[in-house]
Amino acid sequence: MWWLVACATTTPLPGDPPSPTSIVEPTPPVTTPPGTTPPGTTPAGPADMVWTNAHVVTLDPTSSIATALAALDGVIVWVGQEPVPPEWLGPETSVVDLAGATVLPGLHDVHNHILEAFHPAGGTCLVGGYAPLFTHEDELADCAGDQVGSDWVLGWGFDLWTAIYGPGDTPREVLDAAIPDRPAAIMEASSHAAWVNSAALAELGIDATTPDPIGGVIHKGADGEPDGILFDAAGELAFNAGFALNPEMAILNEDALRLGLAEAARHGVTSLGDGRSYWKRGSVEAWRAIAASGELTLRATVPLWAYPDEDDDVQLATLASMYAPNDSDRLSFSQVKLYADGLTWITTGAMVEPYVGPQFAGPNGLNYFDAARLERYVTELETVGFDMFIHAIGDRGVRETLDAIESARNTNGDLGRRHRVTHVEWIAPEDVSRFAELDVVADIQLNGGWTKPENLHDNDFLVGEDIVDERAYRIRDLYESGARITLSTDYDTASMSLFVGVARAADRGDQSLPSIEAALRAVTTEAAYVLRQEHLTGSLEVGKRADLTVIDRDPFTTSDLEGTVVLSTWVDGDQVYPAL
Repeated sequence: MWWLVACATTTPLPGDPPSPTSIVEPTPPVTTPPGTTPPGTTPAGPADMVWTNAHVVTLDPTSSIATALAALDGVIVWVGQEPVPPEWLGPETSVVDLAGATVLPGLHDVHNHILEAFHPAGGTCLVGGYAPLFTHEDELADCAGDQVGSDWVLGWGFDLWTAIYGPGDTPREVLDAAIPDRPAAIMEASSHAAWVNSAALAELGIDATTPDPIGGVIHKGADGEPDGILFDAAGELAFNAGFALNPEMAILNEDALRLGLAEAARHGVTSLGDGRSYWKRGSVEAWRAIAASGELTLRATVPLWAYPDEDDDVQLATLASMYAPNDSDRLSFSQVKLYADGLTWITTGAMVEPYVGPQFAGPNGLNYFDAARLERYVTELETVGFDMFIHAIGDRGVRETLDAIESARNTNGDLGRRHRVTHVEWIAPEDVSRFAELDVVADIQLNGGWTKPENLHDNDFLVGEDIVDERAYRIRDLYESGARITLSTDYDTASMSLFVGVARAADRGDQSLPSIEAALRAVTTEAAYVLRQEHLTGSLEVGKRADLTVIDRDPFTTSDLEGTVVLSTWVDGDQVYPAL
């Protein structure tokens, strides 16, 4: 959220276990052949940028290693071993001595909520940690007066279980005492639940007789009255109201993007897939304004959000009208983001087998979009040109998503779409091979401490020990089946450092990726494919854009890859971090 601007680091968030002390050893790198120029061309003149004295990990098809590279007009024109050929050096050439630092292709984070995470209106009241609910009353009362952009008081950070089983009053009662005179909504740390007060419930028209919305649950106490906890899409109703577009909110949307872009650059991100774009809240206009002003310091693919409560005929037509794969040089609206299910940790993830513990959304979780609607959306929207970006956490959610994509393939034929399932935290063994068979990308996040192998059995009380052993985070199984895998952060549910996920992907026992290089490709070459940029980015090769991430250590030899520090970030040969 907004508060992370002041305290974000390249280390995991508080509460993550310590970094691993050992990392899978890589295959020895291959040395590059002499530098080359584009086939069949004659150099047009000296390069305008040259980087020397570096350890250049190209991640090209031969995994070559170089010591220098040159760019002209933002395009790489030479990669190789020093000395740099004289034809690329001239009186106007800027030569950057990197003093032995490692150069990687610009990093791609294909699932990162930078607009939401840095929104000044969203982080007014911060109630992080696992403290009992009632302990937040004073701080909620104090922060309410700081709200900007909205008639609601908005916040973030609580853990669901402190509200369900912690001592003290219900969320509704605590918020009523702290903020009695205006609607208030506090988002749970994963974004899959919300605390709300009585004024918020009244504003939303929710009472004891209100049915659960599609994709959500209105939690009620023993007396049948809403107790102030709204799960998934029920909570989204509150935030849709709280973030309603007005002139001040439109300005704050742009401010949020500026802050998020600066932080992404600090973490070496040169291409980004936004987590979701709430087009009813003005987020599309914010992205376009930033691009038009020349402030877009990365390549952004922004997926349009599919609202679960919208009329399907209206929404499908609206989304089709918004398809803009080349909205600007660095901006694309070419994906649609929708949720198949919720989150297993709060029992709203869609599971094949019933939950063995609490069941807040019924025995098998819930659907934002059920199987039939998933099939319709994929089938119709892929004919427009959209790649689908589908949140599926539970094994049933994953299966239904694959079923929908398979059905669309049977109806439309193979249109060459690059559909992606994000999270894939639980997957039935019989569904593993279907990712490769359907050419569907598995987008995995490992930055949160809860994803570590030693912590997976924290889920035993929810789904059962056998399900954890068989179905949780089957990354190596997916890789060996031939599936294309990307690693992303889902910021701000965990650290924005992609190196945390890369390190952990190669340190998962029998579910590890086979090498650090394979994990690095999941945030470069494979991620570029997902964003349809592989002709431009993802590797350092002649003819591709000069998007570079310069880091302080060799990822193949360091014992602390998670602690990697980004020294500088370059997009189209221009330095975007540190800002000049």
